[in-house]
Amino acid sequence: MVEILEPINVWVLFEKSAVRPLVFFWKGRQIKINKINLVHTSQNGSSTAYHFSVSAQGNFYRLAFDTKSLKWFLEAVEEDTQ
Repeated sequence: MVEILEPINVWVLFEKSAVRPLVFFWKGRQIKINKINLVHTSQNGSSTAYHFSVSAQGNFYRLAFDTKSLKWFLEAVEEDTQ
């Protein structure tokens, strides 16, 4: 998995007390999330970040949502380059 930290735009669904990313935009592509594999949180001072490990189109991505800045980031990518 290649570690990166790039800001991205994400379409999400807020349902009950959960945040569910549906689609994100990276390098001019619209990437539809097929499955959320894992969700966890981390603390950085007064800010909480939600980390999502997701599968999309046979690839794996790690997204993060910072609750203080309300911004999304792509943290890591593992894409099949064949």
